Amino acid sequence: MTGFAHPEWLVDSDYVQARLGDANVRIIDADSLDAYGRAHIPGAVACRDSRFKDPDNPRFVMSPEQFGEAMAALGVGNDTEVIAYDAAGSVNAGRVWWTLRYFGHANAKVLDGGWNLWLKQGRPVTMARTKVTPDRFTPRVDESQQATADYLMEALSRPDVVVLDVRSDGEWDGTNNRGNKRTGHIPGAVHLEWLHSVGSDDERCFKSPDELRAMFEAAGVTPDKEVITV
Repeated sequence: MTGFAHPEWLVDSDYVQARLGDANVRIIDADSLDAYGRAHIPGAVACRDSRFKDPDNPRFVMSPEQFGEAMAALGVGNDTEVIAYDAAGSVNAGRVWWTLRYFGHANAKVLDGGWNLWLKQGRPVTMARTKVTPDRFTPRVDESQQATADYLMEALSRPDVVVLDVRSDGEWDGTNNRGNKRTGHIPGAVHLEWLHSVGSDDERCFKSPDELRAMFEAAGVTPDKEVITV
């Protein structure tokens, strides 16, 4: 993971395989329960909803209490190293990573290439469901990880802020409403669908730091600006 500003957030298959069976590491399979049931990385646990949305208001993330219970049930404690993966270009694993950071758990990582690369490399897999011993997880909300609607409205007029819309092309141009009442995008936002951050081949690894840097800079996302993603 050399060349990245934070290489500790992204790990490769060797890193994960070396930690199989480590009691201080929890691997989270962020795909569907059906996919988990077919096969998964040994020791991985399945989460019912990798978005961790509030069941009473799915526009928002879970409450601290709800998330604490969810993590405890997955065997994630305050000192657990968490590695998330999926077979969807890391979009689900990335959500797990962000939610953990939002609730103050910095020791979270994403497996680069996820399940696709793991399987292609012939790494160990299993169909056995992992037995979990519940742990104790204490959420500590880090408000800096999330922008409120009011904050975003104020930031739209600031030249040092860029709003990056990473939704699909159809959501951006309004041709796909995904069940929402309103379509389109935030005025002044720039668009770069999240899929462009990973390769188009079966492995779905993240592009190189140089490729990502050039891509984001071409869209107006530069290191001197605060970036708000939507």
